[in-house]
Amino acid sequence: MIQSVSVGPIGENVYIVENPGTPVVVIDPGAEAGKLLPLITAAVARTGAPEVILACTHGHLDHVAAIPEITAGLGRQGIPVRIMAPEADRAYFGEAAEATNRRVFAGIHAMEFFDRYWRPIPEAEFYYKDGDRIPGTDIQAIHTPGHTAGSSCFLAEGGKDLLSGDTLFRDGRGRTDNFDSDEAAIISSIREKLCILPDSVRVWPGHGGQTNIGREKPWFA
Repeated sequence: MIQSVSVGPIGENVYIVENPGTPVVVIDPGAEAGKLLPLITAAVARTGAPEVILACTHGHLDHVAAIPEITAGLGRQGIPVRIMAPEADRAYFGEAAEATNRRVFAGIHAMEFFDRYWRPIPEAEFYYKDGDRIPGTDIQAIHTPGHTAGSSCFLAEGGKDLLSGDTLFRDGRGRTDNFDSDEAAIISSIREKLCILPDSVRVWPGHGGQTNIGREKPWFA
């Protein structure tokens, strides 16, 4: 089951994926930890999950800012939690995180957002590459560089659902005006890695409403 929660001033979508007996996976916890924590703990209780995995499609602050508070909140309840991030976005986590995100938000003239939401982002417990699975689940990472070098999507629910981060949106795609973004790369990622999926695959983007591969494919033909 996938639960969608909109958080923050720019409507970032957080997805909570739960299935009985497997880790609860929280995709892109970007803000409003107080809103997310009760939903996560309820999912753990329903499923008997052995742990919670915070899985990031990329490292931009609007997709990761709630990680410290969620990690602390779950720890106080004795719920194990791990952080998973894309290999090519390592610079957005740990010691380099502040400088990297500051460069991003300065570049798009959004320092007000950075100043309001910046929290020290911890190092991830493990960094994934294309084709890796989230431990204990059938959720598979698809590396789709372009929005950032490490930007990725997650194929979930037996391949029926795509959690597309800021790569593919309804009627659009992620922006490519940051220092580590690439216009040609994001188009290639969508054409070669996402448009080959069945038309029926539901797309759950990082911002905005749901869509499906069949609806978006003609934009990238």
